[in-house]
Amino acid sequence: IASVVDCNDRLVYLDPQRGSMFAVAEAARNLSCVGAEPLAITNNLNFSSPDKPVGFWQLAMSCKGITNACKAFNTPVTGGNVSLYNDTKLSNDKVIPIHPTPVIGMVGLIDNIKTVCKKSWINEGDEIWMIGLPLEINKNKDERISLAASSFLEYIHDLKTGRPPEIDLYLEKQVQFFIRQLIKKCIVNSAHDCSDGGLAVAVAECCIVSGLGANIIVPDSLSRLDRLLFAEGGARVLISCSHHQGIELNKYYESMSSKESSLFAVSHLGTVN
Repeated sequence: IASVVDCNDRLVYLDPQRGSMFAVAEAARNLSCVGAEPLAITNNLNFSSPDKPVGFWQLAMSCKGITNACKAFNTPVTGGNVSLYNDTKLSNDKVIPIHPTPVIGMVGLIDNIKTVCKKSWINEGDEIWMIGLPLEINKNKDERISLAASSFLEYIHDLKTGRPPEIDLYLEKQVQFFIRQLIKKCIVNSAHDCSDGGLAVAVAECCIVSGLGANIIVPDSLSRLDRLLFAEGGARVLISCSHHQGIELNKYYESMSSKESSLFAVSHLGTVN
């Protein structure tokens, strides 16, 4: 059994429905990255007063988002708890409502404990690939990846603003199924989802836990460099594999694409060093 607890309160605060869908999708993605198939969720709904219009709207839209995502992933809500009327006091003694925080606890099943995958790089020289939406798709900005509502805006520019990216639940299911199959077939050495903080943070996390570095080649793009490195969105996973595994990875991707129209890409980003 694998389990995870997830919620990005910034996203829920800026868009309760999208943010709550993102929480469920990210929980499922985290499970898929270790090789577990998502089974069910429990929730811990922390909100301000539903007696006020904004509080009621946040709670209602959050529940709608959780419902939509759970239907897509076939992960029933087995239980949960609700905490309402929550406020927080600022340094100037002003009392304001808390950010809506629907914490998602999700469990998944691992068929073979010997194939469990971790986020840390394993070998120097391994290839680094991104599974899912590529860094650059076309001249038009894809609304599923955005700097809006991102950690980059909050921590670098002190801005907690913008609407979170669109959540493509069908694409999430495709990418996560593909990742689980790669892990089951022992085609990858590591897997880590690319979400809060974007590509740069995901790569850094893999480096920190492994003690190894990464040489990433950012493709030529019409987009700004900060968008390529720090834009956030779902349905993206970083994996590392040997050169031989990379060949098998592409073969499996091509065989899968020939059977069903694939919405995601397999993009080579660099190497572990």
